[in-house]
Amino acid sequence: MQKDDTQGSWKSFSLAALSGLLLAAAFPRLDCGWLTWGALVPVLTLFPFQTKRTAFAHGMTLGVFYLGTMSYWIIVFAAHLIGPALSALGWALVTAYQAFYLGVWALGAQWLRTRPSPWAFRLGTPALWALIEWWRQSGTLALGWGDLAYTQHFALPILQVTKLTGIWGLAFLLVLVNVALAETVRRRRRAGAFAGAAAGLVALAAVYGVLALRGERLRPTFMAAALQGDIIQNVQQDPAYVARVLGTFGAQSREAAAHGARLTVWPETAFPGYLLNDEETRLRLQKQAYRERQAMVIGGAEYDLSVHKSANSLFLMDARGNVTGSYQKRQLVPFGEFVPGVGQFPFLEALHVTHSDMKPGEDTQPLLDAGPGIGKIGAAICFESSYPRFLREQVQRGAGLLVVSTDDAWFGHTAAARQHAAIAAVRACEADRYLVRSAATGVSQVIEPTGRVAAEAGLFTPAVVWGRVESRATTTPYVRWGDWFVGFCALLVVGVSLLPEPRGQEHKMAHTSEEVWAEVTAEAGGT
Repeated sequence: MQKDDTQGSWKSFSLAALSGLLLAAAFPRLDCGWLTWGALVPVLTLFPFQTKRTAFAHGMTLGVFYLGTMSYWIIVFAAHLIGPALSALGWALVTAYQAFYLGVWALGAQWLRTRPSPWAFRLGTPALWALIEWWRQSGTLALGWGDLAYTQHFALPILQVTKLTGIWGLAFLLVLVNVALAETVRRRRRAGAFAGAAAGLVALAAVYGVLALRGERLRPTFMAAALQGDIIQNVQQDPAYVARVLGTFGAQSREAAAHGARLTVWPETAFPGYLLNDEETRLRLQKQAYRERQAMVIGGAEYDLSVHKSANSLFLMDARGNVTGSYQKRQLVPFGEFVPGVGQFPFLEALHVTHSDMKPGEDTQPLLDAGPGIGKIGAAICFESSYPRFLREQVQRGAGLLVVSTDDAWFGHTAAARQHAAIAAVRACEADRYLVRSAATGVSQVIEPTGRVAAEAGLFTPAVVWGRVESRATTTPYVRWGDWFVGFCALLVVGVSLLPEPRGQEHKMAHTSEEVWAEVTAEAGGT
């Protein structure tokens, strides 16, 4: 039988690209999260491919148009550091690196399609997607930005499933529905039964979400505020700048206190200088905290003489004016806060691809403790909030309230600031905690444990965002057991790949991608 080569044509690559663009549109700025439930159908209808190479190429195409389009703002971000030309090159490299993971996913899905049972592809493909997302968040160059669950940040009923499984379970559901729709379009055997089962599982998750929302008992006990000074920080920090920063945040702290705020959160690195070493400026803040009876989480830096490096930090100043602790950022931004591999490849340092070389914080640090009435706080700084493990681990150790401090001014008016804010809503939901998010130029928010944004300020406007919060002691299954669903997905992929051919099959099931492709073309009338 002559093989059809249309799957290597521009038409098939166009379908993979279409899926990528639809997924990108599900994120802010367009924020059409409903698209995620069917965005993968075009590329899924192409399986099986003739060869593994073709499968990988289509997965890469999906990744380039999905993750590359969604993260176009990297060009804007990097332009501040290395100029427009190199920033475009950096975006292309990051896009290719991220797309590689989806190439691997496509290879795995191709292999699952060749298994004896059709359920290998139907159940293994969404499980494999969840595994790939988890893998993408591992290692020095880990990236979590763009995971599918973040497209559902407004869909509160379905979002509640993250309390059970983390973002991985929601990603599984989203891809499962896509697979069911693709199987229906292709009119595969028993596709109707599979689609019904997938719809039933989504309905079950939605019912759980509705019941969880109705059963949620929010009892906020105190007022907290996020300070948004609308101050661009990547400028020369001369005396005029220092005076402006202290004057702006001092006035905003007083405004927050007038509304009853007992806790204020500053943006990332907002404090000009080293707080622990600048006694004069620190004393000014200590007096204000004591005067306003207000605890402060202050973004700044601290210097480690032992390694001669700075750490990106948050400082906790209690309502009596005492600095009671600090949190150092653990997940640094590659080529933004450190250069990966510079020890092995010293020439990288000469390229000046980063504006700083920072020290990462220890894996386990004492929780920030604001004392009676506020309690222990879990913290994430900027990029860290896109990784579930950091805040989950702190909640597991007793954090009753979460804060995210960030400087998103680098992103300008691109969609990145909104994408970053959407991530915070998911973090609040999966941990079942109030979350106060302070961004230098926006978007600052107060988020409820359901993921609902209770208050926020838009981009590039000075504002004080306040809302009533509480320190909670609940423990969700995800917080208690961590990434258990990832392990379940690994077992599922292995298990379904071993399923035998269904009984009563009318003809022999194909076992290689070439045989499966021949079977498909025969069903379609190919010769």
